[in-house]
Amino acid sequence: MRRVLLLNNVPAPYFDPLFEKLGEESGWRLTVCYSSDWNKDVGWREQLRTEAASHRTIILDRQNPALKSKLGSSLAAAVALVKVLLSERPDYLICYGYTLAPQMVALLWAMITAKPFALAGDANIYNDTAAGMKRLAKSAWLRLLARRAAALIAVGLANRMFWESYGAGADKIFEARFAVNNDFFATECEKRKEDAARLRLRFGLTGKTVFLFVGRLVRRKNVDLIVGAARVLNDEGIAVVIAGSGEEKESLEKLAGGDPRIIFAGNVAPDDLPLYYALSDALILPAAQEPWGLVINEAMASGLAVIAHRHCGAAVDLVAADNGFALETFSVEELSRAMKMIASDRARLDSMQSRSLEKIKGWSIDEAAIGIIRAIESSARQDIKSR
Repeated sequence: MRRVLLLNNVPAPYFDPLFEKLGEESGWRLTVCYSSDWNKDVGWREQLRTEAASHRTIILDRQNPALKSKLGSSLAAAVALVKVLLSERPDYLICYGYTLAPQMVALLWAMITAKPFALAGDANIYNDTAAGMKRLAKSAWLRLLARRAAALIAVGLANRMFWESYGAGADKIFEARFAVNNDFFATECEKRKEDAARLRLRFGLTGKTVFLFVGRLVRRKNVDLIVGAARVLNDEGIAVVIAGSGEEKESLEKLAGGDPRIIFAGNVAPDDLPLYYALSDALILPAAQEPWGLVINEAMASGLAVIAHRHCGAAVDLVAADNGFALETFSVEELSRAMKMIASDRARLDSMQSRSLEKIKGWSIDEAAIGIIRAIESSARQDIKSR
């Protein structure tokens, strides 16, 4: 039985179904290591682990609290990972990311011990903006990794182009599309339709075209563009719901000027996200430097049209004229035009929503797991032959 160790940063809930599926379908003895503790600040709940789980889970920075208090989370996790690698002796390593201390330890260990490894993540060629000495160091490190990796797991086109820009050949790049639990969002949205209708009534949204933003209220998300576009349109048939909180909340509320068509819903627990997708018609994500943007997957699985900047990782693959708008600029003018087109043509909006549901079917947890398993099994065989 192949011993596979998978290293990820934090145990985000959207990874749980994927890693569980990997353990079930691969036939591996899978150990999943997370570098750091649960991110309670964004409302994630710790998932209960049972004896029936398909893989072992280790939270690295929990292994030695005294060391964590002295060295900090990242270095304590790196030390803990060394111990796990020595005890587990994995045959294959899957590493999500390549810059943090635990990731560097894992990758250097794989190269020193000549163990095959795969790199995964959502790096986006359009966000690759390092300059100067940082660019030189990054380029040298990534070219080494692209050369030494047994497999590079591409979650989408912008991610594939990123690895190609560092010299990766087609024979090393395997597709495993970034996915969420589509069935969960489709089912829960259907279940919560009545709750959504009541919430629409409470928010004064009945009969309006509702545009939704989900995420942290930080500068790079460009939520101010959404507020500005809604104010420019000054259309009683349009409303915006902003689900999230963050450092920009106060300034955004000031920019909204008390407009009743702009609703600040605050933090929304993951289990309640389907309620907000169910009350909405279209998602807006005008973020800059957005490697992927899984809210696009969630919104499409919930049957929403999507407006996003064209360099957002998910938008490169999933957003086009048939299911929304891929923005060329970060401007209020372009965003307000897109919102107006969607709100003014119900038949077109219905068609966009239907296309979102169709397109997202190919971006499932099952397909992602199959892609990762294929990458590891194929590259492991190639590694054995090359020895």
